[in-house]
Amino acid sequence: MDEHTGADRMLSMRPATPADQAGLTAMIQARSDWMKDKQLPNWHSWGKHVHELASNCTRHPSAMWVLTGHDDRILGCTTILRTAAPWTWTTTEAADSAYYLSGTVTDPAERHRKLGAVIAHWVVDRAAREGISRVRRDCSSPALAEYYQQQNFQLIRQVSAREGHTSYALERKATRIPELASWVVSEISTPERSEKPRTLLLPPTKRTVGTAQCLSRS
Repeated sequence: MDEHTGADRMLSMRPATPADQAGLTAMIQARSDWMKDKQLPNWHSWGKHVHELASNCTRHPSAMWVLTGHDDRILGCTTILRTAAPWTWTTTEAADSAYYLSGTVTDPAERHRKLGAVIAHWVVDRAAREGISRVRRDCSSPALAEYYQQQNFQLIRQVSAREGHTSYALERKATRIPELASWVVSEISTPERSEKPRTLLLPPTKRTVGTAQCLSRS
């Protein structure tokens, strides 16, 4: 993470609201276009779901968060779930106190600021402050799994899924990161624990979910 100093560099994490939908759509579309330009795998199939992912600010406002700059421009987003993906985590693990990161997307124009890592560190710090023991995430890309390990997430297992796909389960112990306070401010609210099965951000296929999560590499 780079140094963030001055009002123009200050970042904010806050709950998403329905009013954010247009800004989220623009930011996620920019990431989709960037993927297309780079000819990254599955960019076409993922790009069709830009509006659906952005609309989570209206369907799941208590779980979706946005990262903004000093002018409130949306620079990134993530969704913090309290339920585990059943194809990746065991029943015993699902009973743990954990946050699950899903659908993290950042503005490709700000890639030099490593905003994906900023969001991850913020969630790890927030979990520690709220008495949550660990932060987990899963993906279907080996390159993305390696990138998450660079953010101090530990690879727990690889799971062979249907249609030949592999899911990578990663977790990081929740811990305080005091230096975050100097360049990230946040409005705190606790994600609601749902007794319903985990709701996916995109149509519920492992191929689509994995593609969406690949967007967080920034």
